[in-house]
Amino acid sequence: MKTLYFLLSVLLFSIPVAGRQTTKTLPLILRGQLLNSPDKLLNIGFTDENGIGVLDTIRLDEDGRFYLKTYKIKGPQQVNIQQKRTQINGLYVAPGYDLTITGDASDFKTLFKTTVISGTGSASNRFRSMRNALIQQRVRGKDWYEMEEAELIAYAKRERKFADSVAHAAFDPYLAKNVKSAAKSSGTLKPEPHDPYLAWFRNMVLLDNQFMELYYLLTLANQKKYGYDAAQKLIRDNIDSRLLANMSKDEFLASNDYKTWVAGSEYTTYLLKLDYLRDSTLKKKPGYRLAKINQVYTGKVKDFVLHNQMYNEILFTKNFARLNTIKELFKPYIATLNNPAMKKNLSREFDKKQAELLGTAVGQPAPAFTLQSIAGSTHSLADYNGKVVFIDLWASWCTPCRVQTPHLAVLYNKYKGDDRIAFLSVAVSDDEKEWRKAVAADKPEWLQLIDKDDQVRKAYVANVIPQFIIIDKQGKIVNFNAPEPGSGKKLEDMLLAEMNKNSTR
Repeated sequence: MKTLYFLLSVLLFSIPVAGRQTTKTLPLILRGQLLNSPDKLLNIGFTDENGIGVLDTIRLDEDGRFYLKTYKIKGPQQVNIQQKRTQINGLYVAPGYDLTITGDASDFKTLFKTTVISGTGSASNRFRSMRNALIQQRVRGKDWYEMEEAELIAYAKRERKFADSVAHAAFDPYLAKNVKSAAKSSGTLKPEPHDPYLAWFRNMVLLDNQFMELYYLLTLANQKKYGYDAAQKLIRDNIDSRLLANMSKDEFLASNDYKTWVAGSEYTTYLLKLDYLRDSTLKKKPGYRLAKINQVYTGKVKDFVLHNQMYNEILFTKNFARLNTIKELFKPYIATLNNPAMKKNLSREFDKKQAELLGTAVGQPAPAFTLQSIAGSTHSLADYNGKVVFIDLWASWCTPCRVQTPHLAVLYNKYKGDDRIAFLSVAVSDDEKEWRKAVAADKPEWLQLIDKDDQVRKAYVANVIPQFIIIDKQGKIVNFNAPEPGSGKKLEDMLLAEMNKNSTR
């Protein structure tokens, strides 16, 4: 399902397929007002002409008004405006667009219902508005990832038919050669300024719809215990053979769903599953996923998938041993990249990760922090000088994090009267309101802190949670990725080993 428990999105690394501009790129302007937004600084990610992710920020004033003029966007693309409690997803933008966005950002659901997009480029966003309006009218039924095979196959076909019909209704009348004639005959359309990207976005949406149908079935094939023949039959019998015959067309890179959920994830996983079913020893072969990507994909698609796979592995590396291993493993694959900017980007990420690991290496002083507790009091790491500190990095939205809470409670109750150790839970990348609700529901008895300004997330490189950290009595890092509380004796033995050491502070 589309549920990811990491904090940095790989969606930033998407390649627009409109081609490089030979003339000066026009700016993108985003303006408007988001009422009642609890977030005053929003993030928006674009991709440059090389497919490398670039971030920008949108600042809201006290009334929720904002204005962003940026030259960072080099071609048409789908982007998300996001922060902890404010999100506008699936926005279609392009150079020269001047979009006005309004809505009530009290919460996700309200903003989804009330978002209105107008201005230059709004015609391209008509599909988004029409689809969202129709989705709101639906009666919520079973989630697709809970469906059995026959039900999911029917659902996937139905959803594609629905999305295609909305796309044709949203785009086709405005792509007519004579918009004024269409307006006159239908009585519903108004002539609008020429939008050179309308056809591009129409194609993008239709590709998205096609690949979402495939994604549903690939996910089923990957998650269920299908044998080799059954997995192949599921996909072969329900997906156009012409599509499956060539899954590596550069034109597919116009589709975010192809890049993110199919080529970048489930299709590659599906091919690996088939290989593993034939030869289970391949699971232990280092770098086999990269080798498969290199074998299956071609052209710009191969560059994109290889780059993103290597980028994410670097991003989530937790120690120098692993970093050095993948650095050697990646060399032949980096050499195959035809895009020099992607090679440079991976080199920068290796350097960045090395610097991060140096700052959080075993034996280094643990990064200091001062945070607010759920009771409103202030606590610093330095307050626990002379004690072993066990830190739990989590978030209210992270299911695997909260699964560990009962296990941590057992450990805490066993040692809560022991002055040699302190237990701290720090909510990272979380909304304060949701954090308070989660704490009230889970009822942990140990200290609960919130990382409002992302100081802990950045200092402790918390790209993936849950994350558990052990700090010794001297305030130095013992283990930056300690076993989870659910591991039982393994974690307890590590803590006891540090607790039994003498403090030299």
